[in-house]
Amino acid sequence: MTNEELIQAVEAAATNYPRAAKTCTEVLRLSPALLRPQLIYLLEHHAAEFWKRAEWLVGLCEGLDGNPAEALMEYTLAYLKEQVQFLQNDEYSHTDFDDVYKEVYGNPEVMEKFYLPGLLLTHAFWPIHFDMHDFFQREFVARVADRGIGAEYGFGHGLYLLEMLSQRPQTKVKGFDISPYSHAYAGKLLDHAGISKTRYSLDIADVRQPLACPAQIYEWTIFAEIIEHIPDPLFSLGELRRTMTTGGHLFATTVVNSNAIDHLYLFRDVSEVDQLMQAAGYDIVAKQVFRVADYGASKTKDPSIDVAYVCVPRR
Repeated sequence: MTNEELIQAVEAAATNYPRAAKTCTEVLRLSPALLRPQLIYLLEHHAAEFWKRAEWLVGLCEGLDGNPAEALMEYTLAYLKEQVQFLQNDEYSHTDFDDVYKEVYGNPEVMEKFYLPGLLLTHAFWPIHFDMHDFFQREFVARVADRGIGAEYGFGHGLYLLEMLSQRPQTKVKGFDISPYSHAYAGKLLDHAGISKTRYSLDIADVRQPLACPAQIYEWTIFAEIIEHIPDPLFSLGELRRTMTTGGHLFATTVVNSNAIDHLYLFRDVSEVDQLMQAAGYDIVAKQVFRVADYGASKTKDPSIDVAYVCVPRR
């Protein structure tokens, strides 16, 4: 797809997907090159589904008084800056969780301005996150029984909570996050989407510490984009396993060789993540690897990999 064809596709989509088309136009205006390859890939591989999801997520972002194009651009630039630093120095920018909390999770200028809305929008506008969201729907949601109580630790913007509450109407959810700004944002997101407050609770929790809940209480657990943010993921995954019912399902994701403003735990190879999940007491029932090099950038030197799992606790 040429640049001219991309512009034409965006203009043609404006009738049915005005919010998404407007955001694409604004992104291309602000930086013609930054997200252009991603948009081309998405339109060439997921055109109909991309426009549908982008329209939905942009609408959610705007409903929470966000500026979708600016948040997406700033989040993307922040990630790329950190990844360039990693490629140069071969180490992540941070090693101390308390520093990350101060700079990111406890900082409204970061969390509210671009981190939460920007990360939300990557589920449509970043091809890897788009495909990972599909994996979540196909391999995790489809396996989860519509009953009992589920949990998400590190819910961030709250999109996965919204998906579970919408698609599993008989289940209730407990969400936990260390950031008060995530708590506020996710609460507004669920309220904006019309989810009854009787079906969920949002609380502050630190997965680096023992979890204050009984054993084998949750039918399912989500632990997405958290493993790389904590210094001892083996301990935290073990605590999650303790709280899950026999036969319950865990959805977990992490990254390999992929820096960000809040990443701490560096995996060098996907096999290290496999070994972690098994050591924490899980059997892997579904897995997908997403390599930057597989997304139309075969000549890239970027070694970034995302990996997603569906697991069951081993008893």
